[in-house]
Amino acid sequence: MKKIIIILICLILCGCNDYAELNTLSIVTAIAIDKEEENYKLSVLIANTPKTQTSSKEGEAQTTVYDGKGKTIAEAIKVIDKKTPKKLYFSHVKVVVISDKVGKDGFLKVADWGLRYPQNRDKFYLMQIDNQDASDVLKIISPLESFPSQSIATLIESSKNANQTGNTATYSNFVGKVLEKGYDPIMSTIKINGDVKKGSKQENLETAKPNTYLTLGAIAIYKDDKLIGTTTKKESEIIQILNNEAKELIYSIKEDKNKINIYSNNIKTKIKLKNNKEIDINVNGDGNLYEINGDINLSKPEEIKKIEKKWNKTLKKDIIKLFNKTNKEYESDIFGIGNMIYKESPKKWKKLEKQWNKKYLPNLKVNVKINTKIISTGNLTNTLKEGEK
Repeated sequence: MKKIIIILICLILCGCNDYAELNTLSIVTAIAIDKEEENYKLSVLIANTPKTQTSSKEGEAQTTVYDGKGKTIAEAIKVIDKKTPKKLYFSHVKVVVISDKVGKDGFLKVADWGLRYPQNRDKFYLMQIDNQDASDVLKIISPLESFPSQSIATLIESSKNANQTGNTATYSNFVGKVLEKGYDPIMSTIKINGDVKKGSKQENLETAKPNTYLTLGAIAIYKDDKLIGTTTKKESEIIQILNNEAKELIYSIKEDKNKINIYSNNIKTKIKLKNNKEIDINVNGDGNLYEINGDINLSKPEEIKKIEKKWNKTLKKDIIKLFNKTNKEYESDIFGIGNMIYKESPKKWKKLEKQWNKKYLPNLKVNVKINTKIISTGNLTNTLKEGEK
């Protein structure tokens, strides 16, 4: 009995001790990095703020944002440390958002801190915002999540199994691509829809239709560690297909002036290196007719074949168009063709490496073979307009 009492006392005391320690920390759940002339502006989202704006009322976001400036990220943290009554704690960071200015200046300039800081787990998501301050993202509160950081993380994670165009790169994964031979990284972008000031106020939680909300944008293309461009929505979809990350996809085509949407969750892509001047891309899969805006008699097999042929032709055209943009315009090897050469023959890669992006990648021949089929037309044999005739 005495042993049991002693164990219980130890557990209680340990629990109190942990609580006291936690109560002295400012838990950072998200970070934003902006560039202002020669300084970096670091903004941190604190989850356990004691500020008066924090409330236990249902629906309120219990967060605040602190920021600091410095020549380096470490200097900016020191500035924030002087503003916060508690010690900054980074182990619960879920997302890091950077501005396009930081991306253009070179991400490795700020990446070192994120990987070396002892509290960091480097598994957090990395995102970019264009033409806006990254710190604005941390201010947007959502009715669905207590913290903006959780709202962003949920948005990213839900995109993995939905028709989204974002890329779920983590901090360490992005840096790994930068450092890997023959690879250029990509990054998801995030968009603020609406007014930032309205989105940071309590009213944004209390309305059935939020004034301001966050959505995933297109994909940012990098060359080495520097931002060089951004894709369109369609190009982002093609990147997801080629990377086998399109878990669910609604692909739009036009056939005889009819707009057709095809739903697919079964598209597989193989990229094979033929030599250092040529690659083969094979895309296989199937889909269901999701929506048709026009007059098509779906009971005729030849009509289905026409749609399949158009789907294959459109997809092939979009893939070639994307490679023309990434390989020739941006000179960015986002699919790691150079890495394939390096793994196959390090000696060959050593000869090509210095001029790969500038000389060889833009002239790479891309052979595309598409084999996609329509396996279901739904419950209707005709479109609604066709059925009215």
